[in-house]
Amino acid sequence: MSKSLGAFLSLIVIAAVYLVLIGVNSQWEIPKNHLAGIIGLLVIFFSSTAIMMSGSRATAESRAQRFILGTAVQMILVLFFVLIVKYIWKDSFKEFVWYFMSFFVVMLFTQAIWMLLKVRKS
Repeated sequence: MSKSLGAFLSLIVIAAVYLVLIGVNSQWEIPKNHLAGIIGLLVIFFSSTAIMMSGSRATAESRAQRFILGTAVQMILVLFFVLIVKYIWKDSFKEFVWYFMSFFVVMLFTQAIWMLLKVRKS
């Protein structure tokens, strides 16, 4: 399995585990804001992972530039997404943001591991 495919699959597995945890916590009546959070983070992480993992013969400098670009795009999109959720779902925002940020940290950690593995192999 290629590194980029493994990175994308690991993000999907983490999203599935998160969905199951939210489902168990809410007796399988998953709130719309959590579904939006899962979909939003998957889109954000897929786009930044695609940016970071692109290029087969990259130099150390270009990898660093891609990592900075991917992380910057990711942070801006996550902050914008949280702002939208706060505006739309004011009542349940506090509960949502704790779950969302824990999900974000786990996905960020996983993405960093895949990026380090790719850098280490080359």
